[in-house]
Amino acid sequence: MNNRTPAGIVAGIDGSAHAEAAAEWAAREAGRRDCALHLVHAVNTGTVTLSPRTSATVTDLILRDAESLLDTALGKLRAAHPELRVTGDVVPRDAAEAVLTAAEHAELAVVGTRGHGGFASLLLGSVSLRVSAHARCPVVVVRGVTEPGGPVLVAVRDERDEATLRFACAAASRRGLPVDALHTWSPAVADVSHMAPMIDELGEEAQLHEQLVHRTCDPVREDYPEVTVDARQLTGSTAATLVEESKQASLLVVSRHQPAPHFGLRLGTAVHAVLHHAHCPVAVVPV
Repeated sequence: MNNRTPAGIVAGIDGSAHAEAAAEWAAREAGRRDCALHLVHAVNTGTVTLSPRTSATVTDLILRDAESLLDTALGKLRAAHPELRVTGDVVPRDAAEAVLTAAEHAELAVVGTRGHGGFASLLLGSVSLRVSAHARCPVVVVRGVTEPGGPVLVAVRDERDEATLRFACAAASRRGLPVDALHTWSPAVADVSHMAPMIDELGEEAQLHEQLVHRTCDPVREDYPEVTVDARQLTGSTAATLVEESKQASLLVVSRHQPAPHFGLRLGTAVHAVLHHAHCPVAVVPV
């Protein structure tokens, strides 16, 4: 059983509707990239095999059911995308670990918002969260099953997000869509009652943010002349703004910055928010 793939796209499946939507999204994306798609169906048999009263036959039945589920998923995708190279594996281990291992050398990992496990009320499952937080490659968490044809929305905080903007432009180019590069910031005003005398300072601050956006976007624009990149800056909460703007987007692209020392948080609050509440698929790009 080979649970590593040298290239292409890896998608996690478990038989849930969320995973099925993710696999279909991954198949369309693999077609756009002209690359292979590899499905991973993880089955954690540890609780069964550790029981002295349970025979190996039960474990075999579990794995056979898993193989059947995988075969069904492969059959559906091959029928819908006959030109696509689709493979798959059943992996007897933790689901997040299985996807992370398979995606070590992949171009992209794709997961649904949540699977069969956990509570139905959760907006994002633990597997999707762990894969988004730890994958070496970009991860797409598929929210919904359709793409409205809107722009590719990308969050730009500073120059470190140039790689994320490039990912967004490449995605937009494959789809024939524009890019909406959005930079959000909060004015450094401590006392609203003293706002009037500080208008000039706010204007200077806005100009600095505009310069930052241009420094980040202009080099990428040169490399993607076929993509229209609309760079905007808005004041306010990054998380709330991105969630609202995602209503009109085909894909939302955000950065996963290196965790800060002493804290070790791999996903910032804004990334957490969009993974839970965005209205379109979310791509998390490690930078």
